[in-house]
Amino acid sequence: MKYLMELVVLTWFLALLKCTHQADLNIAIIGSGIGGTSCAYFLKEIFKDLVNLDIYEGNQVGGRLATVIMSDGNEYETGGSVIHQRNRYMSNFVTYLGLQKRKSVFKNERLGLHNGKDFDFIENDNYLVNLMNILWRYGYSIKRLQEFINSMLDKFERIYELQTNGVSFDSTYDLLTAMDPSFVNYLNISVRDAYLKEEHFSESVITELVQASLRVNYGQNTNVHEFVGSVSMAGMDGSLWSVKGGNKRVVEKLLEKSNAHLVPEYVVQITKNNDSYTLLTSFKKKATYDYVVFAAPLAENQKVPITFSNMPLALNKVGKYHQTVSTLVIGDMKRTKFSPISDDLIPITIISNNENEFFNSISNVEGVNETASLNVWKIFSQHPLSKNQIDHLFENVSDVKVVDWLAYPHYKVPTESQSFHIADRLYHINAIEWAASAMEMSCIGAKNVALIIKKHYYSEEQ
Repeated sequence: MKYLMELVVLTWFLALLKCTHQADLNIAIIGSGIGGTSCAYFLKEIFKDLVNLDIYEGNQVGGRLATVIMSDGNEYETGGSVIHQRNRYMSNFVTYLGLQKRKSVFKNERLGLHNGKDFDFIENDNYLVNLMNILWRYGYSIKRLQEFINSMLDKFERIYELQTNGVSFDSTYDLLTAMDPSFVNYLNISVRDAYLKEEHFSESVITELVQASLRVNYGQNTNVHEFVGSVSMAGMDGSLWSVKGGNKRVVEKLLEKSNAHLVPEYVVQITKNNDSYTLLTSFKKKATYDYVVFAAPLAENQKVPITFSNMPLALNKVGKYHQTVSTLVIGDMKRTKFSPISDDLIPITIISNNENEFFNSISNVEGVNETASLNVWKIFSQHPLSKNQIDHLFENVSDVKVVDWLAYPHYKVPTESQSFHIADRLYHINAIEWAASAMEMSCIGAKNVALIIKKHYYSEEQ
């Protein structure tokens, strides 16, 4: 009996220790997009059972990785749609989480660059003819541009080794400098000036190819800084993929693997205490945490404003996020509008380089579960399309879905360094978006914040 009592007491004591151990570190993450959920995953990887994670999300899990279901019963991407083959975190997540890359259903897609009146360039189905047409129009600059982007990606990949070794960075300038010292300069010159005056690429490459990439990827023009302009061009080389079932599947799986608790409420106030923060939600609930990670835009025009209380310094919101509207349409394109690219019944993408045009791009779109139809379209625009504008492009329209995003920063030159620290124990993943907004950039920012917290926590323990 004595040994039984000792065993009960020992079991109780170990359970108490475990509970105390698990309660040692409480972290709140505001936002359940790829930044917030990957940060939860990285924190769980670092702290294991030591950490308790709560993710606050008043909207759908996934953030800007979102889909809609159209009247044909199929699901389509409306947010972040493509991932580069050299994006190591996203690639590793897909493998580790048991997901699959989506197989492309469309074959022989054709791209056309439209100037508002006619086409400056249309892809040809014949590889050799297409190559000759590219060289004829853009010259050797196109080859040098490809080499420039590949060199940039080589430098960019240095971040993975640094983060594997536990190196963290306080600001975006520090992080970019670690990749390559020249990258900071990229934030302080427009991609147009850099490519024209420093790299000596041809005018047509800049006004047509670079402009087209920025119109479709960021809804902006060649006045953006060189770093985001180059990231945009990297997304035009064809080495892109998506996740079967939708890119949001990565977010859903990361949330599950991190064992984080999802709190389906908006945070409306963050109050600083001595060594902690108290969050107030839209449902008037309060909770206190050792660390808080802000994994959402902190901008002048953010959709859900948050009040910061008792902060040592006033917070300066960096700038505005850029409006991009994603419109999904089931209907038939009025083929005469974009002849000759639309003459054949093949999947097409039309990018308008004319900033006075009411759309940025029009393309046939595949479903997230490897479905495809030539009467399903995605249109990117700066503003919601009117019925007259939709009817101008399509006929026999049976369904329209609209998603209005504040999708990414409105980039300008110069771009100042952004801190990953909002205040002591309060961090901002999305600071990295002012360098470039992309799924992989959010993962890098998330890993950096997780490493900052690790460094701070263990320095406090000593």
